Amino acid sequence: MTNLEIVKMFLNGFNDASKIQESLAVLADDYKFKNPMVTLNSKEEFIALAQEMGAVISGINIINIAETNNWVATLYEFKSSIPGLESSVGCEWFRLENGMIMESHLIYDASEWRKFYEQIQK
Repeated sequence: MTNLEIVKMFLNGFNDASKIQESLAVLADDYKFKNPMVTLNSKEEFIALAQEMGAVISGINIINIAETNNWVATLYEFKSSIPGLESSVGCEWFRLENGMIMESHLIYDASEWRKFYEQIQK
């Protein structure tokens, strides 16, 4: 599989719960993930976050994807069941080595998401 195909498979796992294990299998054990609200330093930490997000994220729609060397850039819409946050657009950069996702950096407007998390943590 190409790096682009690996990233597509990873993201599509968030659209079908029966495929999430395939998605997680392409993450390196020391996978690094960063978004506007968290920085994670292992696959284990990401799995914990993915379980929380799985409760509210209802799907990912890839808008555009491009590959260059060991980097894959994606632009996608992630949908949720949260009123006011039904649709968000993000750009995520993935770095791969030997068929494994080593790191990714997700960029999106997190202002409304922060408000949501502040409410549920009270």
